[in-house]
Amino acid sequence: MIRHSTLLALAFALATGANAQERCTSRSITERWLQARGEHVDLATEAAAWEQLGQERGGGPRTIPVVVHVVWNTNAENVSDNVINNIIAEMNADYQALNSDYGNVRPGFLSSRGNPQITFCLATVDPNGNPTTGITRQQTSRTWFDPDTDTDDMKFAPVGTPAWNTTQYLNIWICDISSGATGGFVTLGYAYLPVGNMPGSNVDGLVLDYNYGTSPGSRTATHEIGHYLGLDHPWGNGNCNPGDGISDTPATNSPTYTCSNPNLIKCGTLTQYENFMDYSNCPVMFTNGQVNVMNGVLNGVRSSLLSSPGCNGPATGPCIPTSANGTADGDFIDGVVLGSINNTGSGSTSGPTYVNNMAISTSLDRGGSYSLAITSGSYAQDHYAAWIDYNGDNVFAAAEKLGEFASSSAFNTQNFSFTVPMGATLGTTRMRVRGVYHLEGEPTPTDPCFNYAYGETEDYGILITGGGGSPCIPTSATGTADGDFVDGVTLDGDNGNDIMNTGTGSTSGPTYQAYMGHSATLARNGNYTVTVTTGEYYQDIVGAWIDFNSDNTFSASEKVGETISSTAFQNIPFNFTVPGNATLGNTVMRVRVVFPDTEAGEPETAEPCINYTWGETEDYSIVITTATAIGEENPGGLSLQNGPEQVLVTWHAADQGGQVLVMDASGRTVFAQEAGSNQLAIRTTELAPGLYHVLVILRGERFSARFAVGSH
Repeated sequence: MIRHSTLLALAFALATGANAQERCTSRSITERWLQARGEHVDLATEAAAWEQLGQERGGGPRTIPVVVHVVWNTNAENVSDNVINNIIAEMNADYQALNSDYGNVRPGFLSSRGNPQITFCLATVDPNGNPTTGITRQQTSRTWFDPDTDTDDMKFAPVGTPAWNTTQYLNIWICDISSGATGGFVTLGYAYLPVGNMPGSNVDGLVLDYNYGTSPGSRTATHEIGHYLGLDHPWGNGNCNPGDGISDTPATNSPTYTCSNPNLIKCGTLTQYENFMDYSNCPVMFTNGQVNVMNGVLNGVRSSLLSSPGCNGPATGPCIPTSANGTADGDFIDGVVLGSINNTGSGSTSGPTYVNNMAISTSLDRGGSYSLAITSGSYAQDHYAAWIDYNGDNVFAAAEKLGEFASSSAFNTQNFSFTVPMGATLGTTRMRVRGVYHLEGEPTPTDPCFNYAYGETEDYGILITGGGGSPCIPTSATGTADGDFVDGVTLDGDNGNDIMNTGTGSTSGPTYQAYMGHSATLARNGNYTVTVTTGEYYQDIVGAWIDFNSDNTFSASEKVGETISSTAFQNIPFNFTVPGNATLGNTVMRVRVVFPDTEAGEPETAEPCINYTWGETEDYSIVITTATAIGEENPGGLSLQNGPEQVLVTWHAADQGGQVLVMDASGRTVFAQEAGSNQLAIRTTELAPGLYHVLVILRGERFSARFAVGSH
């Protein structure tokens, strides 16, 4: 089980040499499970035996079928298929030595890197032989599962989902195991080691936190699968020898949290902090010995996984139609417009028969009414139809069809009006648009999957959000043509769920962009900084809002910052605090860079919905979560006031014994002094541009906040 304290508490521990603020208890929960059955296993001895068993094997990658059980209480916990697919992709990269950071290893460890050659697939066949997506979903009455006292509750009805045959499938449960945590730690995930009678039991598998354990780059699943396949932490039971019992993992007696010291020595040898089974922030590798252990487990107690029929069924996902003649005779789609989807003039007689436009997306509200415009190709009498997969089952059902028309002329534009069902599944799904010709004997009306002889198919991204209408979508007469655009937006969210969208602006860009695929996770009462980069023109009005109450209105109290740019491509930081009563779940952040036509009566202040003559508007996805209640830091105890050359930090009372630390985004302490009064002026002119954290420690209580420094 991996546990993390909040970022600042961990950074403080690293900077001061304090005790570690992160731990993984997979060893202890395994030992507890064994003790309850009167059993004991020496994990180091077991690993050494597996290493011998796994030294020889032939063939290419082996495949392990995976089923993911999402057990959710709030909408935020009901993670999307896209999040799950990203986890599987990261697992596959790490377990085939295809991860992009595989080369980030110090020279002394290059030769010890091993390739497990293991692939993971979401199951296509369930235990009853029926087709499946490999993902199950169940809403639970539990607000969270305590990983210490409710370790396996999510694996049983009525509050959880029972495991699929654990000898045939790797079961992964995703749920909330963090929001009620106290005592300084937050749980990312955990797994049992394959000892005793654990393999094949009804609790065998992984548990990941829906928030902390699923964030991109967290490597939580990679680490926990290591336990599932027999790997202990390199330090074992906290001793140099035998450690984890594996021949080539360097001896160590404790976890390593950072990669800042390339010469770190423990137990008289260089520490291998690059190892996936350590706690550092730069894990990239398994050793050859660890690979042999995992091979030994797959050759032995988990060998039945390799003969499972779980991935032998048809491929999941939506059908992808083909076309023998395609677009050659003019049977193509020349335009699709819906919300922020504005893909026009895109067709041609040399175009492909299928186009995956999932990166072009818009958000739709449950219960909202919309109009979809489709423009036909150069051939008349084609049929044009559209569907939205409202229930996210990768099937375009008849009830999900938006409409159909037959083109009466070349480049004919017609509209479908539709209402999103209130029961539509929240999250990411797809819209299918088809333009095809019906030969005699081919299906009429248009089928979403049939391989028509002539025509084109396009898929687009759709984000289904809660009801209550939708935010205003401003327009602009001149738009970005004179350099009034947004060139970048960054927001450092929680646990790697950040918005990092830079270098996106141009004088030919649109006046409105829905970047709902870019998302940041923010906690109630948390302090954050959103940084907006302006365009080529200066003296623009820059503003940002977050719809904290999710009413699709950006009120004055939801404005997180406003200023006027003074240079081209200026980085402008806005510091803000998420209200304690912010509505949990998905919402929207709006960013605007605009210039008003005052003679036309346009306001000289940042307004969220005004149609300014010049400028650009961008919307981003925000997920509001509860505070983790870990008790280590009190973000509400500090206030920040931005000045032109400094940030003034104020806390509630003076304390001669207190301490103030300022750390950069990597956790490096750049400033430290005693807290002699109740405020400190941090000179930003002496700091490099970027994100910073300030931590004030008063009589054992910690107060934290974040601020950003723009370009000087």
